[in-house]
Amino acid sequence: MERSDNSMNTSAPDSDIIKNAYLISFEELSERLATNREQGLSEEEAKDRLDKFGRNKLKEHNKRGVWQILLSQILNPVIYLLAGASVLAFVFDNIAEGIAIVIVLLINTLIGFWMEYKAEKSMDALKQMDKVRSRLLRNGEEKDVDAEEIVPGDILILDSGDLIPADARVFHSTELAVDESPLTGESIPVNKTTDALDEEKSLGDRTNILYKGTAITNGFGKAIVYGTGMDTELGSISDLVGGEEKDQIPLNRKLNRLVNNLIWVTLGLAVAFTLFGLLAGRDIYQLIQTSIAWTIAAIPEGLPIVASIALARGMIKLARKNVVVKKLEAVETLGETTVIFTDKTGTLTRNKLSVKSLLFPNDQRIEVEINKKDSATSEDDDADYSDGSNFRHFMKIFVLANDATLGESENEGEEDKGKKEKGEVQDKDDGDPLEIALLQYVKNVNSDWYQEFQQLERKRHDPFDSDDMVMGAVYAIDQGFYVAGKGAAQAILKRSSKILIDGEVKDFDDEEKETWMKKNDDMAGEGLRVLACGYKEREELPADNEEEEFLQDLIFVGLVGFIDPPRKEVSDAIAICKKAGIKVVMVTGDHPGTARNVGEEIELFDGSEAHQNTTLSGDELQQALDSDDDEKLIHTSIFSRVSPSQKLSLIEHFQRKGEIAAMTGDGVNDSPALKKANIGIAMGKRGTQIAQEVSDMVLKDDAFGSIVGAIEHGRIIFGNIRKFIIYQLSYHLSEILIIALIAFTLFTLPLLPLQLLFLNLLSDVFPALALGIGVGDKEIMLKPPKNPDEPILNKKSWIQIGLYAVILMISIAGGYYYAHFVWGESDEVTNNIAFFSLAIAQLLHVFNMRDATEKVFMNQVTRNKYVWMALALCFVTLFAAYSIPDIAEVLSFEKLELRAWGLIAVTSLLPVVVIQFIKLLSKKNI
Repeated sequence: MERSDNSMNTSAPDSDIIKNAYLISFEELSERLATNREQGLSEEEAKDRLDKFGRNKLKEHNKRGVWQILLSQILNPVIYLLAGASVLAFVFDNIAEGIAIVIVLLINTLIGFWMEYKAEKSMDALKQMDKVRSRLLRNGEEKDVDAEEIVPGDILILDSGDLIPADARVFHSTELAVDESPLTGESIPVNKTTDALDEEKSLGDRTNILYKGTAITNGFGKAIVYGTGMDTELGSISDLVGGEEKDQIPLNRKLNRLVNNLIWVTLGLAVAFTLFGLLAGRDIYQLIQTSIAWTIAAIPEGLPIVASIALARGMIKLARKNVVVKKLEAVETLGETTVIFTDKTGTLTRNKLSVKSLLFPNDQRIEVEINKKDSATSEDDDADYSDGSNFRHFMKIFVLANDATLGESENEGEEDKGKKEKGEVQDKDDGDPLEIALLQYVKNVNSDWYQEFQQLERKRHDPFDSDDMVMGAVYAIDQGFYVAGKGAAQAILKRSSKILIDGEVKDFDDEEKETWMKKNDDMAGEGLRVLACGYKEREELPADNEEEEFLQDLIFVGLVGFIDPPRKEVSDAIAICKKAGIKVVMVTGDHPGTARNVGEEIELFDGSEAHQNTTLSGDELQQALDSDDDEKLIHTSIFSRVSPSQKLSLIEHFQRKGEIAAMTGDGVNDSPALKKANIGIAMGKRGTQIAQEVSDMVLKDDAFGSIVGAIEHGRIIFGNIRKFIIYQLSYHLSEILIIALIAFTLFTLPLLPLQLLFLNLLSDVFPALALGIGVGDKEIMLKPPKNPDEPILNKKSWIQIGLYAVILMISIAGGYYYAHFVWGESDEVTNNIAFFSLAIAQLLHVFNMRDATEKVFMNQVTRNKYVWMALALCFVTLFAAYSIPDIAEVLSFEKLELRAWGLIAVTSLLPVVVIQFIKLLSKKNI
């Protein structure tokens, strides 16, 4: 018997998690939770339970605090080496150099910290937008509270459109249906009941349970909360996610490897020169000065800054294109992606059912085209529009046997707009997605019919029941009453005694019904959700006690099939992926036929290829994983009925084969694979909190096309990063070679540490940054992904760096030797000639970064407005440093004669002329 007392039981429930709530009666559950359905909890009891059980939210995994972000910027080999150089400068009483290096360290650290911090805060803002409020009973009154304050024992009041805030047991249901796709992957809403189940069931079959993170699609209900926060099914999967580790970002690996190599080269040169100098009896201070100069020359101080800014700018551009990047390096990693594992519902499809097929008793079948708004087309030349036709009866049943309502349409009239302003028109569709699709189809086919049927008065109603699998209604018409019914094919066929064929009503025997069941199965095998429709006309209104009986002796009209239509841009996006050498794989919990149907429409696989037309179910996938059947796994484009653990195993299999895997998903069931993938991509519109939390990127528009745009941008960013690293390292190597050549031959320091620091700050930041934010190669998506094991600088890149450095060294050192031996200039003047020659040559060296296949005067570099702005800023800064006495004194600048400036002009222009000439001759990217 139902618990009916209104007393407030303040005895807190046992702390053990109630795992069998679906197997026990509501009375037993409410007793264990010390609450009742009519009063709920008192505010005092709710507060006590909040203290005991904690807030109703999921634990955040691996969230970095401010100090962790700052520490990650400091624990960097480049920082170590520059810090050592600054210490040496202070030890030898060169205060200006020491302070200058410290300033550079601070700039690097603060910019890197700010970029990472902003990325973290952007995701916090995204989470704040996802705050949920819920209705519940407290002290016998309905209250609207923050969902985080819900506790076990609370009584939820739920309506269509509500997000379910906690795990709860249903005790009242009026046509209650729930979208559980975030948890189970099933795209069809589940109808909820109130009775206890008599045996153990899987999550998707517990029809009296509501799960945190899912949503009400139809109806009204009440439920008692028994699990909150981490004690929900959502929380259980969150723990599973927390145990998965992600591979290191490829860009991190490559930059770390490059920096470590540079450090060892620098240390080796410094030690060798110091030993050589000591043996030659040179002054220790001069040797230390040269070593510091080498340190500054070898390490591109601006590399962390430019890389961070280039990636951050990429992050901002992607955000404008509906892609939120949580970690900067993820942009580049996406550009290296070789395989994308994508969910079906909502990513490849619109997550919106539409009428796809109408099958009539004369075996005529109308295939419905989906228009740009993803709704059924408004016209069909094959349809019979006459009053007694099957088609008109279809339209009538679609509207009358329907509990959904349509919101404001884009084609609303002035009358509708006026009603909306008065609050008489709702803003959005409300009801079961399938019923909304039926209404939208009729409205598109014939709006007059839609309005006509909507005006009819409903007299009786038999709501949908999960046991009977039918629903219907009785409406008053001129001749009497019209009974409209729809439901599962088996249920409608069982209730039909006649069939309408070409406007003529005929008898309907069991043999014909078996034939129609076969047709129903065939349509379902095509991936369609199928309903049957029937009607009858009667002179008298059924009595109240006949309400459950009026859906008998129906006239069968035919079958209607639904599909969740693919997004319009998906086919083009997949075609781009194929050209770019990226494999796209659909991984879904949906029916194999549904998945294959969508795969064919979006041209996911080419039917002419022997292996590309296979679809593996979850059981077949498990067999392939257990036997490590690489051939079958690699050549399968669709995996259906896949469990969360199988998604994880699939990602791991491809990663073991050396693939860079991107994984899209929105549900809790996707979260472990999202975290394990090299790039986890969560949905922003319909994604769960946990999916967004563990992912690297969030798609605000949930569109697959946005992923392809992000891949293209990632490739461009990597190309730009490689370009500015080649630019930086080539002139840094030239500085090393110039110092080495002159220091080992004349035992003098041609470039002072402070001068190098000043010069490198100009060149390392502004021109390099301009290269880092270039528009990139327009044909970059026609090239295959780069080998994930390829270093950030490949063999060709090192050849470029070496060649450029040697040319720069020959030109600058040649000018230095000419001024020293031919003109007999002092060390101060020759130092200034070398400095200004190198400074101008380095700035002009940016034009050598064009691809050899591009034109000399019209290419990516010359079309980049930021390059010209950077050069202008650098030349003005260089002139100001030379002209302002105090700065000139700190940098040891001398007033140079006109002939010195002539020599500087020749030696600084010569490298760009020679390198461009080589590019023209070789026609290779050198």
